[in-house]
Amino acid sequence: MSVYSNLFMLERFLKEYVSIVAGSGTDKIVDVLFNKKNVNEFLIAKKLNLTINQTRNILYKLADSGLVRFMRKKDLKSGGWYTYFWTLDEHKCLVNYKESISKEIKHQEEILVARKTKQFYICKNCDIEVSDEQALLNEFTCTECGEVYSLKDSVEGIKEIEKVIQKMTDKASQIQLEIDKIVSSRLVKKEKVEKKKPKKSDKSKPIKKKKKTVKKNVSKKRKKK
Repeated sequence: MSVYSNLFMLERFLKEYVSIVAGSGTDKIVDVLFNKKNVNEFLIAKKLNLTINQTRNILYKLADSGLVRFMRKKDLKSGGWYTYFWTLDEHKCLVNYKESISKEIKHQEEILVARKTKQFYICKNCDIEVSDEQALLNEFTCTECGEVYSLKDSVEGIKEIEKVIQKMTDKASQIQLEIDKIVSSRLVKKEKVEKKKPKKSDKSKPIKKKKKTVKKNVSKKRKKK
């Protein structure tokens, strides 16, 4: 897979999750922030063709989930107002996206178990599906049109849910690959920075030799009396 394909995959996941968090149409902000740092919020608004307030609303929604971070600088030309500069946290976006998919997989697995262990009924006129408990409560009669419920064939439903689970599992695996690439890239950059740091001098201070003090035994001559 080429570098361009990798970037396309990463951007696609980022846009998908930004749309989930901030709403439809907000994925365009990824085009402005992708692979950039500290982008002026007025430039973002201009690129998106939105007002500064509309742009900030999107950024605040993303910030609430920790998907973007900011720094601010005081602009003396505008009378001391602060201008915000934004950076997209690609790693956080992917981690959160994978977590949300994992939760949905768990939910679908619960539905799958119910499909395999319980019976479901359907009103063919209204195309309304109910559980066996609800059908019993309604005396197996549709509350909308009065038509008698028909037992639904669960085989097709089970196959469909299994396809959905497999599709989401594959996507979660692809997202994890992108997460691993980001982590690996950060480690490489960190190692390069560490290598560029000046090494501490290994020159050790000369060890001062302690002077040996030789005690001279002075024998006093005894005076003969």
